[in-house]
Amino acid sequence: MNRPYDKQEFYRAHLTRDIRFDGKFFVAVKTTKIYCRPVCPARKAKLENLEFFIHAAQAEEAGYRPCLRCRPETAPGSAAWIGTSATIRRAVRMMESLDLDSMSIKIIAEKLGIGERWLRELFQQQIGINPQAFLLNRKLNVARNLLDNSDLSTTEIALSSGFNSIRRFNDAFKTRFQQTPSSFKKKPSTSNLQSLYLRYRPPFSWKAMMSFFSQRAIPAMESVTNYTYQRLFTYKGVPGWMKASLVEDYKIKVDFKLNEITTMLDFVTRVKELFDLDADPMLIENDLKRDKKLKPLLKQHAGLRIPGCWDGFELAVRAVIGQKISVKAARTVLIRLVDLYGEKQVFDDSLQLTYLFPSPEKILSADLLKLGLTTAKAQTLKVLAQAVYDKELILDSTADYEETCKKLLSIKGIGPWTVEYIAMRGLKNPDAFPETDLEIKKRIKQFDLDPQKWIPWRAYAAILLFNL
Repeated sequence: MNRPYDKQEFYRAHLTRDIRFDGKFFVAVKTTKIYCRPVCPARKAKLENLEFFIHAAQAEEAGYRPCLRCRPETAPGSAAWIGTSATIRRAVRMMESLDLDSMSIKIIAEKLGIGERWLRELFQQQIGINPQAFLLNRKLNVARNLLDNSDLSTTEIALSSGFNSIRRFNDAFKTRFQQTPSSFKKKPSTSNLQSLYLRYRPPFSWKAMMSFFSQRAIPAMESVTNYTYQRLFTYKGVPGWMKASLVEDYKIKVDFKLNEITTMLDFVTRVKELFDLDADPMLIENDLKRDKKLKPLLKQHAGLRIPGCWDGFELAVRAVIGQKISVKAARTVLIRLVDLYGEKQVFDDSLQLTYLFPSPEKILSADLLKLGLTTAKAQTLKVLAQAVYDKELILDSTADYEETCKKLLSIKGIGPWTVEYIAMRGLKNPDAFPETDLEIKKRIKQFDLDPQKWIPWRAYAAILLFNL
């Protein structure tokens, strides 16, 4: 069942090619059997000849082919996730982070604590397609991006996109795009860099995002300028490097290196979450502007996003170390932590960045008192590391949100501020709000604000207050 929408509003956005609606819906032309993004430069058809879909995969299930001119697979992530249940959002993240070709829908349902039939019904009710069709759409989007922008072979791209069968990849690709993967393959270059391009909806205050990361950057593993963010990371046990840059046409370019070929579906989602690319600033700001006292502040800081994290454990360590001290002081301790216990990267000598963030195992064996931490805080980090190492605590959006918060609070030394901070940046809860933060309390008093008026976007309001 398709979610309800305003056909006239969608048609007006389509006629004006309003970039703010890019990815929020798709337009299918009944006569040509082709579907497009609302910003497609092609000539516009009459309303009676159009059909609208919330998800691109729905259009394809209905028999429409993607437009080769506007390329629907490059649209920003669907804002329709706002209307889906927590169960569906968790299911999607599990499908992206796990290998569904070797893990059935039944196992995903078991991890969610529901029946397989009910999970399929939820997908049909809330997204309009079955789980396999949804995931196939995501895989092919990644494949097309890699074909256009990377030097990987077609076989490597198939594996990186989550296909275990080259034949299945070729068949699925040709069915969707009406051409073979090789016909889209870019010419090889002399660079050993791979690249992806990811879209966002404007406005986007990239400068504010870079400022936030710059104040917290660990020099051995991160580098930030006004225009770029780069870092070392571990992805599915594989060390890697990435650099994100803001480019024209409402996109960021992501250059990356991985020590070996691995599935890129979760990689793309992590990058999107790191920069909050799928946010819908028009929707968020319109809701927040209902608070008349907040409205002038929003006008001064349009396009703010929630700075995410690459890894939930890393964020949790940063949050614990940052308790009750300044950002600058916390950064000093974290620099020392990475220098002493980070793993040296050896996969690329040309990189200026040298160390990866310590793993839970490293934290467990480290003498954290050398960092100048109190015994109590060092013990908190050890308990946290043990819980993550034992997989008793999962710090990403595949986990049950309420259960994760309860587990964090059960660790001595972790209180509400730490949990809300992790929820805001790591668990991707748009309503998380570290209300006990001294800077936030100061701004609330200064402007006589009422945080209850900001539900369900209090995390965005928090970022706004941090930027004042």
